[in-house]
Amino acid sequence: MGHIYKTVVIGGGLSGLACAFRLRQLGIQALVLEASGRAGGMVSTVRRNGFVFEAGPQCPRFPAAVWNLVRELNLENEFVAGDPKAKRYILRDGRLHLAPFSAGGVLTTQLVGPQSKYRLLSEVLRNSQPPAEEESLAEFVERKFGAEVLDYLVDPFVSTVFFGDAQKMGMQGAFPDLVEWERSRGSVVRGALRAYRLKRDARASNAGSARGDSSGAKHGGLYITDALPTLGSFKGGMGTLVERLAEKLGEDVHFGAQVESIAAAGNGTAGRESGWQIRVSGRGEFSAEAVVLAAPAYTTASLLQQSAPKLAALLARIEHAPMGVVSSAYDRKQVQHALDGFGFMVPRREGLHTVCTFWNSSLFPGHAQRGSVLMTSFVRTDTGGLMTAAYDVFAQMVEAENSKILGITGAPIERTVWRYPRALPQYNVGHTQRVKEIREAESAMPRLRLAGNYLTGRSIGACAESGFQAAEKLRSQMRS
Repeated sequence: MGHIYKTVVIGGGLSGLACAFRLRQLGIQALVLEASGRAGGMVSTVRRNGFVFEAGPQCPRFPAAVWNLVRELNLENEFVAGDPKAKRYILRDGRLHLAPFSAGGVLTTQLVGPQSKYRLLSEVLRNSQPPAEEESLAEFVERKFGAEVLDYLVDPFVSTVFFGDAQKMGMQGAFPDLVEWERSRGSVVRGALRAYRLKRDARASNAGSARGDSSGAKHGGLYITDALPTLGSFKGGMGTLVERLAEKLGEDVHFGAQVESIAAAGNGTAGRESGWQIRVSGRGEFSAEAVVLAAPAYTTASLLQQSAPKLAALLARIEHAPMGVVSSAYDRKQVQHALDGFGFMVPRREGLHTVCTFWNSSLFPGHAQRGSVLMTSFVRTDTGGLMTAAYDVFAQMVEAENSKILGITGAPIERTVWRYPRALPQYNVGHTQRVKEIREAESAMPRLRLAGNYLTGRSIGACAESGFQAAEKLRSQMRS
């Protein structure tokens, strides 16, 4: 046995790093084993020639838990707020239309016709109930609002945010609030309005309590209940967050550490009392009292095949969508469009490879050279051989679609390309039940915890929270 540790965290993405960081705060040192040569997983930033290229989150939301982490890492001065009111566009018939976010926007949009508008705006006056069995998102939207709303208002958002397929995505796993609102109030809109009022009242009450008690309510000069920027990034891109986490953890993060297997040590039941043995390619074995698996679901499934076959089988059934990313920079004179907003989303009906394109330099001018623009496209790679095409061919196909939509002439002056055969976990029909079964199987092994974006959400907030919760549960169990 070469090395003995209290806790080993397998996976150096945001969830794994957040878990190790919280464990250290709780007085438990943890070793992080990351197979690649860098921290962050899907959070990947390339800085080159005055451009900040992002493969993962472009302008994510920063919930309270992540804001606290930003403060603890002393990154407040690196944060750059995004404009939550920036325009979003949706493509239909080759033209960009403003995405409607209000009743007035629905009335005037050309994305859907009069019948669809009526069904959207009159939903608050109707009563309905969800079926007993879980619906797909497509079934829910078609039942409530019709196919046109699904195709041109819902699908582009779902594809952009989840990289998902509305025909497969489960309502209970992806949009449980909508199911509950319809079940409890008979209307999604009535349920949403009630939830908004309750949240607003609770926020006002909490704010008053915080200001009335200055002891411990303030963090880094701001109250947690103060109005904080809801979304944004960092001057050096989202990679700043995971890089600072890895820096704080220092020598406790080992890169290029490919875990081959994990097994219960000695003759004990898997991870119950005996701890774990972790075999790392070219580095021998590590021994740990406890293990946190913060790798993707399919990697975790492979590692658990021998020690926890039931749990491994459940994890292996989680589908992951392939994804490509093309980030391209142009001289401003090359682009006719004003690029006035977040960017645009593309319905599947349009038949393009591009799912969405973010206008990074409009969101964060400091992410591009002066006099240039930067945009990032997320791409479906499950058709047309895009996953195996040469990188320049792949990029040129995507850039050609952008050029036609935005009036771009000539080739980009800089470009970065990523492709992921298995990128984001899909919350398809049955996912909620599967996660419940995963949690039950996990609870039978108190010295092993799971963390990651396949459990409770794929946002940076959900990923960080997943890591924090794994750390806190582990600390509680190790005390008992």
